[in-house]
Amino acid sequence: MGVRIPRRKERVMLLTVLYRLHRLLPLSARKKLQLYLDLEWIFDRLAMEMSFQHYAPSEHPFRLHAHRFILRRIGKENVVLDLGCNAGDLTKVIGAKAGEVVGVDHDASAIDRAKAGSSLDNVSFLNTDALAYLRSSEKRFDTLILSHILEHLDEPEAFLKAFKGHFRQVYIELPDFDKTYLNHYRVDVGSKLQYTDDDHVAEFDRDELREMLERCGYRIEEAEYRFGIQRLWCSVA
Repeated sequence: MGVRIPRRKERVMLLTVLYRLHRLLPLSARKKLQLYLDLEWIFDRLAMEMSFQHYAPSEHPFRLHAHRFILRRIGKENVVLDLGCNAGDLTKVIGAKAGEVVGVDHDASAIDRAKAGSSLDNVSFLNTDALAYLRSSEKRFDTLILSHILEHLDEPEAFLKAFKGHFRQVYIELPDFDKTYLNHYRVDVGSKLQYTDDDHVAEFDRDELREMLERCGYRIEEAEYRFGIQRLWCSVA
């Protein structure tokens, strides 16, 4: 929901001061652009971090919107594997609607936290490798959750192909490099601050992600690009 604002705006004193400083800076247009892009990146990061202190986890708008989108294609008939589940926050949300959910993660301490905070009988957590678990388990899943996974991988295509034969539908969520043209400016001026998190090795634009999924045999059934995030439901060929 947007906002309605008066045609006549109040003067922003800080902006006035910064404009005056901007005129005094002995830098080229390119250097000024790079400086402002870096500052925007820093303050965007700080604002997001502060938002998670301002809102309770169950009330954060960012999470609430993501949950609404992901739960549209989850029902009691679904048996779900949440890969890289961390402390299981999303796993438990899905568990409230799905038939069964298994969360897996390499981080043993994260799995311990997930187990400690879990009360749903249809949700379980394992500290294991997801592919090895699928190959050894008699349980059959139809839905795979890849929430903020692909951007951490050196070989995301090989990863997607390895899981292709095990699921009917796959949910993918990751940062949207096309959320603003400022990211493309960053590439042009050589800014090093082009990433969302320090541990990411890739940030995909929308065309790049779609093309990769097509090469791997994934068909996008529903997509949403909002709030700097790509959210995709895919079927598997």
